[in-house]
Amino acid sequence: MRGFAAVVAAAVACTLVGTAPVHAVTDSPVPVQIERFSPIVPSPDEQLRISGRVLNTTLGAFRDVQARLRISSGPLTERAAIVEVAATPFAPETEPAGQILDSTRVDVTPELDSGAQGEFAFTLDVESLPLPDDGVYVLAVELVGVDAESGGAEQVIGIERTFLPWFPDPEAITPVDVVWLWPLADWPAREATGVLLDDRTPEEISPGGRLDRLLAIGARYPRMVSWIADPALLRTVQEMAGGYEVQRSTGVVAGDRSAEAARWLAVLSETLRAARSAADPDGPLPIRVLPYADVDAVALTRAGMQTDVVRSVTRSAPTATAVLGGPVLGSLAWLPFGRVDDTTAATLVSAGVEALVLGGFAMPAIDDSPNTGRARMATSVGNAEVLLLDPSVSTTLMLPQQSRSQSVAVRQRFLAQTAMVAQEFGDASTRTVIVGPRTPIWDPSEATLVGLLRATMRAPWMRPQILTTLFDEGTMGAPRTMAGYGQKARAAELPASYLRRVQRASAQLATLTAILNNPAGITDAYSSALLRAESAAWRSEPATGRALLDSITAQLREQTGLVRVLSEGRVTFSGDSGSVPVTIANDLDRAVTVGVELVASPTPRLESDPVQGIVIDPGKKLSVEIDARVIGGRSLPVRVQLLTPDGADYGQPGTIELASTAYARAASWVVIAAFVAIAVFVVVGIIRRIRRARRGHTAPTSGKGARPSDTV
Repeated sequence: MRGFAAVVAAAVACTLVGTAPVHAVTDSPVPVQIERFSPIVPSPDEQLRISGRVLNTTLGAFRDVQARLRISSGPLTERAAIVEVAATPFAPETEPAGQILDSTRVDVTPELDSGAQGEFAFTLDVESLPLPDDGVYVLAVELVGVDAESGGAEQVIGIERTFLPWFPDPEAITPVDVVWLWPLADWPAREATGVLLDDRTPEEISPGGRLDRLLAIGARYPRMVSWIADPALLRTVQEMAGGYEVQRSTGVVAGDRSAEAARWLAVLSETLRAARSAADPDGPLPIRVLPYADVDAVALTRAGMQTDVVRSVTRSAPTATAVLGGPVLGSLAWLPFGRVDDTTAATLVSAGVEALVLGGFAMPAIDDSPNTGRARMATSVGNAEVLLLDPSVSTTLMLPQQSRSQSVAVRQRFLAQTAMVAQEFGDASTRTVIVGPRTPIWDPSEATLVGLLRATMRAPWMRPQILTTLFDEGTMGAPRTMAGYGQKARAAELPASYLRRVQRASAQLATLTAILNNPAGITDAYSSALLRAESAAWRSEPATGRALLDSITAQLREQTGLVRVLSEGRVTFSGDSGSVPVTIANDLDRAVTVGVELVASPTPRLESDPVQGIVIDPGKKLSVEIDARVIGGRSLPVRVQLLTPDGADYGQPGTIELASTAYARAASWVVIAAFVAIAVFVVVGIIRRIRRARRGHTAPTSGKGARPSDTV
């Protein structure tokens, strides 16, 4: 029965309460969730309202369950304490919120069985809280009850901590400028042909999707957010609005969210134009752009692919301008892992980025001054403006936000961190905090975003600022030291083996482009697709990046193969030289100019010069003849290799066989000559024998017995 109760408790926990809150003490017997904390910034004459739920996830039961508040005896003295408090385990004896406010005790439920839940609510005058000094206090909701089985004394069975910033006199604290970076970026999984590898982007721009939430909430606070977009996303959405295709398990099908794409892009354009009208009607649209597809600039630079980094930066603003119908402010490079090396920084600055977005830990302060959000980096091509994201705030923005209690926890932690930053700055002349997630691909909840933006507006220690105003000040941030790049940062880059594949695909594209009389529509489509394959987004989803690169490579191979040699078989010369007929097919939709050459193995047996300047119209075949001379009597295997206009090999070669009859005829004459010589020798020999025989019969006789009549 206890096992069954545990299952029931877990199921109820998942269904009713959802994911554990950000500050939930994981080993707390009964989790406590704070779902309401108001007002956002309490003042002395207001009432504090805190409410939420508890859930018994244990196998036992509790009775006489009540809740009460605890508060720290004084404000926190350093920012690091915020993280330490949140990570403190369940330990009532050493609770950071050490002072029990027993007068705040409220009933939760008489019986809290396993799997059951209860609710609590506090309403009290803020001035009744022991808040002796300005600052950030730890406030906790503590749950107490009696074990229903063993009885005994009341015990603490759960606790949830949060933070209460207390600044009763708004004039007593100097506000810091808070610049919200508002990124619109996604995983650019789109092939060169425009086919999407999945439905992620269509879903994210549709109502309720991640990008739709970011756009809708940013549009409600136009004077608080600094828009930053990936132009690859803008181009994708624009093309989707006119109809698109998507790869699914059943094959490529027509997409069904073109209307959503058109609406999303229209809302963005209208929001930007409205903001421009309010600020500078004749100026550019108030949006900055990432390098196209947010390429992994550090990894590319390390691989010797700086040209791709430059292309990504230089095509960024023109792409966004074409999509949005007006010029944009400029470009920013949002470096993955929050770090950059010197060579990459110089490449980005020389390409024209306005500023680098790094983590605050990447450039620590030279002295003990607060780590403000602006810095200046010296590179080999000049100084670079650097925007330093506050590391603690960025971490907070990336925390889970699926439930109301998590949203409240994120908001209170954000308020605590910014309040302590304002205290640290003191009277510093430069007081800027750059707020944004660690990565441009950000998935916050609507409740969290609204709570954070409202907190930024209402807290007396924060003053909303936009990036344009910050840059208009005309001065760069203070110089700072550069922290090491680090092995972890390097290990997170796109792998060198992956980038070598990209380089091979780029070389294949260059070869295809070289033969095209009009490369428009092919070169740009494939070069853009290869930049998308180089996106830093594939650090987190390498399988999708590999699938995209596989698709691009296969399509390039197919396009290259549409211009090919058709000739095959055997060609026989009547002598040792002759013409080799070669047929070339061009199945592309545009004319090409190629060359062709014959390559023998072994090479010394063939003498032939390449033929260049062969123009083939789209969809046509053309035959040319190549002069060649074969040395030797045996047949000779020959490759028929297409060439680019500059003489580089193109595509896969055809194979033919060459043979010459000249050596066969020469051999016949040798045989005939030998036969004639032999015949002559035989005839001469016979004649000589006949003559010798005749001379033997006619010779004179000498000696006794000769008759006189025998002589004359």
